[in-house]
Amino acid sequence: MADPVVHSLHQTEPIKEIAIDYTPEACTHCADSNSITLTFDHRGGARWRSTTRFLYGTFSSLIQCPKGNTSGLNFNIYLSSLEGDKSQDEIDFEFLGKDKTIVQTNYYTTGIFIYLFISLRA
Repeated sequence: MADPVVHSLHQTEPIKEIAIDYTPEACTHCADSNSITLTFDHRGGARWRSTTRFLYGTFSSLIQCPKGNTSGLNFNIYLSSLEGDKSQDEIDFEFLGKDKTIVQTNYYTTGIFIYLFISLRA
């Protein structure tokens, strides 16, 4: 008797296409290496988003904050549904300023805001 075929529920699918909402010249996307690089300079950084909508699933991201003093900068990833709508759902993970051991996370569910603060210090 043959072994049954097992399908993983969590398969990685790289983002093939992105849209850049502002400062496109500060953002580089390489679909082959599945990487996105943002440059922060006098232009103020950039914001990118997937052009694909997701109904459910597992999402992951590796964020590498710049070295040195990053006071005043916000490095983050967030998932959002119906951005700008009063019934918006959103999940944020944000590194704020120069202390990269602290993550601020918050989420909205049907437009209601909930805030969490997480320290990554040992």
